[in-house]
Amino acid sequence: MMKKRSLLFALTVFCVLSAVTGCGYHIAGKGGRMPGEIREVAIPVFVNMTNKPDIESIISSAFAKEFVTTVDVRDAAGPELRGAILSYGLSPVSYTKNDVVQEYRLSVTLSLSLVEKGGGKVLWEDRNVRDYEDFIVSTTDVTATEEAEIAAFRKLSKDVARLVKERMLENF
Repeated sequence: MMKKRSLLFALTVFCVLSAVTGCGYHIAGKGGRMPGEIREVAIPVFVNMTNKPDIESIISSAFAKEFVTTVDVRDAAGPELRGAILSYGLSPVSYTKNDVVQEYRLSVTLSLSLVEKGGGKVLWEDRNVRDYEDFIVSTTDVTATEEAEIAAFRKLSKDVARLVKERMLENF
């Protein structure tokens, strides 16, 4: 019992000291500021140049949710983050012993540019943003596989939005 109290006391002291002194690290891009005094960014729905329907709203929403932690995201704000989904592809990653696909890789390529409203001056651009996410296939349930694909795309969208924002904040 005494050992438990000592451990609890030590843990409490550690937590208090950590809170008072800070931890000395931060997550890149979180709470940062956009260069050039940019306080607002418009993020219209990305252009979908693929044959996969309805993916543009998912990825546009992920970017809006990510950027709102740093700037105001509004429809008629200052610069505009324009995006186009150039490709959306599935490729097998692994197979069962019977040569049935058991895992797919979802790959997406985007073209992104941060453009001043009105003048059209490009402030930041990357025309070849690529990312991928793997997901498991259900060999018995097509609906489960479709849901896994959508979940993988949502995760990919969130991850690529975070990475793009961090790159913009660090290398603007």
